[in-house]
Parts: sequence; C-alpha cells; structure tokens
Amino acid sequence: MKSIKILPLIAAVLISGCAKSPSTNYGKLAQMEFDAWVSVHRQAGWEETPLGAWIVEKTDNPAGEALGTVDDYPYMRLSYTVTDLDGTVNTTTEKAVAQRIGTYNQSYYYGPQMTYRGSNGIYAGVEEALDGMHVGGSCKVIVPGWLLTHDRYSSKQKYLDSMTQSAKALIYEFTVTDVVKDVNEWEMGILKATLGDEFAKADSLAEGVYYVCDREPDDETDYEAGNSVYINYICRRMLDGQGVDTNLADSAKVFGIYSASKTYTSTLINWASAAKDITMTSSNSSVVNGFGTALFNMHSHEKGRAYMISAQAYSSSGSGSAIPAYCPLIFEIEFTK
Repeated sequence: MKSIKILPLIAAVLISGCAKSPSTNYGKLAQMEFDAWVSVHRQAGWEETPLGAWIVEKTDNPAGEALGTVDDYPYMRLSYTVTDLDGTVNTTTEKAVAQRIGTYNQSYYYGPQMTYRGSNGIYAGVEEALDGMHVGGSCKVIVPGWLLTHDRYSSKQKYLDSMTQSAKALIYEFTVTDVVKDVNEWEMGILKATLGDEFAKADSLAEGVYYVCDREPDDETDYEAGNSVYINYICRRMLDGQGVDTNLADSAKVFGIYSASKTYTSTLINWASAAKDITMTSSNSSVVNGFGTALFNMHSHEKGRAYMISAQAYSSSGSGSAIPAYCPLIFEIEFTK
C-alpha cells in the first residue's frame, strides 16, 4: 500500500520536470524571417555585410572629412529616413518626406540630427554601414533585428545569440552631414553666429549662457524668495529660429503652435533664493538651467534675450519632436509685473 502512494508522487515529479517550455531562440527566428524576406526582394548590387545587414546603395564622398573613430569624432550629424520593410516611414529628419506622407508639423525640427557615436548612441547595424565613410556620403542599408541594438559583439552569431526579444528589420537611408569633435564648442559657434555683433556686448551669466538686455528695468531691487513674478516669453530653436513654446497668442499663431485650449496670459514665476530653484506656474514646474539663470539676473519690467547651449537646456535628450538633442535655445523674456 505504501508503494502505491509513493508511485503517483514520483510520476508527478517526473511529469513536472518534463513540462518546462524551451526558451525561444529569437536569433534563429529573426534570421529565418529576414533571410526569407531577402530571398524574395534581393536585387542585383546588394551587398551583405559581415554582421548580416544588406547595403542597398552606398555613395561615399572621399573628398569629405573621414569619420574616423569615436575617439576622433565622438559626434556626427545625420539626415535620415527610417522605414519598415513594407515601405512605411517610421521616422524622418527630412521635411519633404514628412510633407509627402502627411506628418509635417511646423514646430517639429527637420534637419540633420546630432548623434553621439559612443555607447547607447547608434544601432550596431548603422555603425557598421558607416564604417569607412566620409562627410557627404550617403547609404541605404537594411538592418536586421539582431543589429538593432546598442550593444556590441564581435560576430554575427554573437548578435543572434544575444537576442532576448523579437525585433523587426528596418531600412535606414542616411547622409552624413558633419562630424564634431566637441559638441559644446560646435554649439558655441552657432550661438556666436546667431548673436553676430551683439556677442561682444552680451553678458555672460554662466558657462554657455549669454544675455542681451533690450529694455532696462525700472527698478533694480532684487526679488526675494517667495515673490510672485510674471513674465511673457518665447522659446526658439537657435538652429533655425522656429518658436517652440510661448505664452503669447499672436506669437504662437505665427510659429504654428497655437492651441485653442491653452490660456495665453502672463506666466507666474515662483522666485527662489537660487536660480536652480526657480519654478513656473502654480504647479511649480521646474525650468531649464539657462532659463532660470537668465530670470534670476533680471528685474522689474526688464526685457531681454537669453542665448544658451544645450548643456544649459535639454542636452542630449532634447524635448519631444520640437527640440532635438544638442539644440541651443533662445529665450525672449519680458517681466510684466
């Protein structure tokens, strides 16, 4: 009788041990699917890369600056369009493409994007396609799912073995427009060119923040922490002058960012004992460093313009589709009361 009770338990353990599901081999599945697609669509002239991407078209510009390594130039500027394998546009930096597919928005930034070439900067498949290129060169490459990663491995098989989830292949069409050694220096060049002759008279409020006064204050008494101050403002991209945020209705209409649901009135600034602690509106929203620094140095009814590099604003993250990574900004500010 005891043996009869033990046998079902042993059987249950054996069944449980055999019931484990095998882990999904995402790399193998991705390769099978991608190879099947390539076998149907491959055309003469396509060239497979060592890691398994396919170069559809590549036109280099040997007369341009060589991209070199990430140590030579940590940053590059790329114009690109990314599509799914069925031709659906995923994302683009090209205004003409956005207009063609009906996604154009006046406030969005269209133009070359600054890209960091180091860890977490670009996908492995795009980096491989860039190898040996020069500024001015263009490429169209089909990047399989296993190369849509920021990790780096030494072989195609290691990329395949590292896949932990499904990833569809994408088609990248890009042109290298510039290489940059020091992004802050590059942005300062834009800032100085934008200010022109005014740069010599601009006040340096902090590293990468410059201010030009357009109307002197009527009272230079400093505000105190806890004071409620009101301003009008316009935030514009220095790359092209496009306005991306404002509390002025007429300016919002000009820049194509007007919203009927928004109340356009002077904005509350909550003063603090330090620029970094200044906040906006009754919700106490934080402000970017450069904007806070400019406000902290202004006084009653003063009006002026603050110019800042991205390290004092949205840095490498940018802000939505309107402010790209490494974008210097201009804030036009007027203290109303």
